[in-house]
Amino acid sequence: MGDRNASPSAFGWDFQANAAILLMIENIKQAEKIRVEGADEDIEITLLNKEKIYAQVKAVERPENYTHVIDKLTAALETLNLAAKNGDGKLFTYVTNSPNPFNNQKIMHYFTGNTHLDFDELPSQAQKRVLDLLKEKNYDDLDVNKMDIRVIPFYGRDLKNRYKEILSSIDNLLADASIDVVGVNREILRIWQRDFFQNATIPDTEISITKEKMMWPLIVLVVDRVAANDYKKDFDDDEVDEIENNYKMVINQQTLLYEFVTKVICDFIQAKLSVKKFINANWENYVETISMVKADDHTRKILIKIILHRILTQRNNISNLKKEIGL
Repeated sequence: MGDRNASPSAFGWDFQANAAILLMIENIKQAEKIRVEGADEDIEITLLNKEKIYAQVKAVERPENYTHVIDKLTAALETLNLAAKNGDGKLFTYVTNSPNPFNNQKIMHYFTGNTHLDFDELPSQAQKRVLDLLKEKNYDDLDVNKMDIRVIPFYGRDLKNRYKEILSSIDNLLADASIDVVGVNREILRIWQRDFFQNATIPDTEISITKEKMMWPLIVLVVDRVAANDYKKDFDDDEVDEIENNYKMVINQQTLLYEFVTKVICDFIQAKLSVKKFINANWENYVETISMVKADDHTRKILIKIILHRILTQRNNISNLKKEIGL
């Protein structure tokens, strides 16, 4: 039987995109946007203060093969040193999936599992190796005090195993926002993988994924999964189900619109009414937002009530997520 593994380059792209997701999640509060395959590095995260996190990502297909790990480290230091010349770097990260990134059996235990170590936390042998490489190659611009090493376990044909650390980072984000919704982690991972892969293929490196663009699909998924159905008491269940099915994209798009969601929640807070009373008294104020929908007035009425109800019944989840991600 032939080898069914993806090509080395495809595996590397997969690791790069998923590493970008993990790094963006871990820096989400301070982040403004992310670019995969940036002008200078494999991953570039622009922070709110305009400083950047530069990351070089090097994958090995077989974790037990340490043959080229020093070559990969050396290549990473070269490009990180070049990025340091820009003068806007807050952090310079080397990311790998090798459990032995310094090809030194004596210090392998430092890199077991998902590992994140600043330069001064590295074992002395690893620090010396980095410093020796920088000196040997005359890489004088990279400040090791702004450098860290990331090891993300990422291997195997079983995608559930390969992506387990990325899924764990999503679970941590949801847990920090006090959200417990089954299945959302895998669904949002698929969306983010698609978006990050696509971002890497765009030649214009100025085109990035903003924090808002990345995170609002997660909010939509959470709202969609746990939205209550009290509005069905006012209409026929079958009729509501049909409208939800026929206009699912419209419902999701409206729930995704940051400005619209913010306006609805602000209006609701000012009105000081229950959710049901607010919707019944104010739904007509928002019908214009679905003016593009070709439907009769009755259908539009139900549709806008569904949208408003989903936003308002899930405002706590929305608020918790927005707070956790810094929106």
